[in-house]
Amino acid sequence: MDPAPLTRKDVLLRAWPLVFANAAVPLAGVADTFVLGLRGDASDLAGVALGAAIFNIVYWSVYFLRMGTTGLTAQASGADDEAEVQRTLVRALLLAGVIGLLVWLIRVPLAELGFAILQGGPQAEAQGTAYFTARSWGALPAFGVFALTGWLIGLGRSSETLIVHGVISAVNIGLDLWFVLGLGYGPGGVGAATAIAEGCGLIVALALLWRILPRRGGLTTGLLDRAALLDPGAIRRMIDINLNLMLRTWAMIAGFTWFANAGARQGTVALAGNHVLLQVITVWAFVLDSFAFIAEAESGRAVGRKSIAHMRRTLRLTSEAALGAGVILGGLTLVFGPGVLTAVIGDPAARRAAIDFLPYCAAVPVLGAMAWIFDGIFIGATKGAMLRNASFASVAIYLVADLVLAPPLGNHGVWIAFLVYYIARAGALAAFYPALEKRLA
Repeated sequence: MDPAPLTRKDVLLRAWPLVFANAAVPLAGVADTFVLGLRGDASDLAGVALGAAIFNIVYWSVYFLRMGTTGLTAQASGADDEAEVQRTLVRALLLAGVIGLLVWLIRVPLAELGFAILQGGPQAEAQGTAYFTARSWGALPAFGVFALTGWLIGLGRSSETLIVHGVISAVNIGLDLWFVLGLGYGPGGVGAATAIAEGCGLIVALALLWRILPRRGGLTTGLLDRAALLDPGAIRRMIDINLNLMLRTWAMIAGFTWFANAGARQGTVALAGNHVLLQVITVWAFVLDSFAFIAEAESGRAVGRKSIAHMRRTLRLTSEAALGAGVILGGLTLVFGPGVLTAVIGDPAARRAAIDFLPYCAAVPVLGAMAWIFDGIFIGATKGAMLRNASFASVAIYLVADLVLAPPLGNHGVWIAFLVYYIARAGALAAFYPALEKRLA
């Protein structure tokens, strides 16, 4: 018997734990920024902006672990292949361990290379280096969390995902307050707080895995059989998907790094204000990603079941929910944003810069909603090449827009080009969607 079709009620019931789980993820960055903002030092904010931009190149480069694991897990689940569901997780955890150890080993040259490329004053670079060095200790557990939460999302385990990210956020915020406001550690303390929080998240995720496996019938027979685990066909597929997802992510990182550097070209105050607003955007992005995660899981199941009807229904229902949520978030930003920014940013110039450009920030969840949903559809279908090509095209459009608009319009041009980027992301993937259906058929 075919499973019941996806409904709007299903989307909303599965989305609400993911909304809170995803909102908890960027709260680490928000807490980092706002705790430093309360100290009233623009150089601290600018330093963390640069340090975070460099670390995010590493962090989000490995985000393919989360995305690829979700898609492969959902497809195996849709095909009722429990052995492959579990092998997907084991392969992802092994890969997370290798990459995490490598990043820790080369953390110093990574920081030196990053600050040689980005533009910032000596004081901002010193603070950014302290942040990056401390944060790098959390790379290995962070990548392990990618693999485990990707697996949970692929199985539709929203509540467990919420628990993992809730723990990470709570520990990070608590340690931020202690390390920065209590002990006065500054950006280095912010990075250490995040690294420790990622370690706590990994422990909780492994504990949840230990609870879930018995309910799925326990470990499958021959799970760790070397021939099955290292099956050449499965490994080639994983490498192909993850490589394309990594290239896609690098293109997106280039876009966001360009935005940070475009703010730096406008001066330290503009950089600090833009960085604060980017944290707000990050929160909204992760909230809207809750609907994209449902799109990932259901798109993967559609591929596993070879059902175009299920794919189309997934796209329609998740798009409706994301667009509605985007309008609400944009309105909340306009209404409450000035008061929140006034309360949390101590430096008057940085506060003014953030408030002046708040309307652009409010437009992002509205204009960007479909970009997140299409991302989810293509990730679940593991169409990495299409995601890669669409990402390259949208970044190229964004760079041209910034180069044209920023010189005459200043920071207004920086933000208008950034909005163009979100529109281009959705448009490029929409152009590829007919080909996705054709390959599914």
